[in-house]
Amino acid sequence: MRKALFTSAITAHLLVTASACTATEFEASGEKITFHTDGSLRTCLLSAPANFATASNDGSAVIISARGYLRREDLENCSSDVPVRVNEIPKGVGFLTDINLRKGIYVSLDFVSVQPFLYLATVARIGTTKNLVSISGSYLPSKRISKLAKHAFLSDGIAGSSIISPSGDYVAPSGSIDCDPQAFPGVWDIKKNKRVIETPEVCSELFGNSKGRD
Repeated sequence: MRKALFTSAITAHLLVTASACTATEFEASGEKITFHTDGSLRTCLLSAPANFATASNDGSAVIISARGYLRREDLENCSSDVPVRVNEIPKGVGFLTDINLRKGIYVSLDFVSVQPFLYLATVARIGTTKNLVSISGSYLPSKRISKLAKHAFLSDGIAGSSIISPSGDYVAPSGSIDCDPQAFPGVWDIKKNKRVIETPEVCSELFGNSKGRD
């Protein structure tokens, strides 16, 4: 059985941190979200409350809770009296940190330690929980959590703290786009199920020259 890794105290920590780090483009307030489009301010009703609002790395979605997200297209076409549907990743896969709707992939982080905050990553297709990778730092339900925890990595554990490449082929689970052999957890090639070892220039290009997180 998969670990229930989010206590109320940890969840509170994550929500407060996420709120502090959310970009100003979106502002969530209960069952409403406000954002700027075409130079004007727009407000959409939501089918469920939003705890924060953070755009996905590829811009196709807005993450609003531990499991919930909105399609950017739905927001841009919202009407004043019909709530926008809040979609969710499956239960039991941790905290949603990035999603690429165009490629049908998301990444979530499972909390395994408080001091310091350490996490394991799940990279899965939308609607599923099966991890597409088995690299050091990934969550594997077939293995004991005590063993997996030895390979956990530092992270804020919030929405936006992981980065999926625009192509959907690569992921930086900790948000640090670093392909150096000594980097951990580094950058993962999802299809090949292995670490990417490359120069900083090539590594950055994999993510559309995104700077990632420090």
